[in-house]
Amino acid sequence: YLLPSMTRGKGQTVAVVDAFDDPQAEHDLAVYRATFHLSACTTANGCFRKVNEWGGTGRPRTDSGWAGEIALDLDMVSAICPLCHIVLVEASSAALLDLGKSVDTAVRLGATVVSNSYGVTEDATARRYATHYDHPGVVITASSGDGGYGVQVPASYGSVTAVGGT
Repeated sequence: YLLPSMTRGKGQTVAVVDAFDDPQAEHDLAVYRATFHLSACTTANGCFRKVNEWGGTGRPRTDSGWAGEIALDLDMVSAICPLCHIVLVEASSAALLDLGKSVDTAVRLGATVVSNSYGVTEDATARRYATHYDHPGVVITASSGDGGYGVQVPASYGSVTAVGGT
């Protein structure tokens, strides 16, 4: 992806948008960063922030499947951008409307990059949520292969950078 390595993300804020709550997110992030000798990224030092889709502290219900996705996403942001601040925005559900609102919240909270590692089959209904992923000046990325094949949103929106699995 030709990411710049000189700054290692200093001054950037990356938001991770996923559904439901991962109660162990900050702990798991700490274990990953310690394992790979990265500086701590915690709520206490201002590097990590966890909010719901409206930017508040109330938590959606826990979902173990999404919790694994959240942990993976936070780890990969740390690997790619070790000096970035990280905002985890947890949507109330896996519905595209809630996930889209979470993207809006991430941008409102200052994210310069928003990572979305989910996708749903593109249809007329899904197209109506495109405005949530259109934030000029903010990099919005989305998984392009969550279902294995076929066109998926939000990766197919013109304002989103589609990112394949690695």
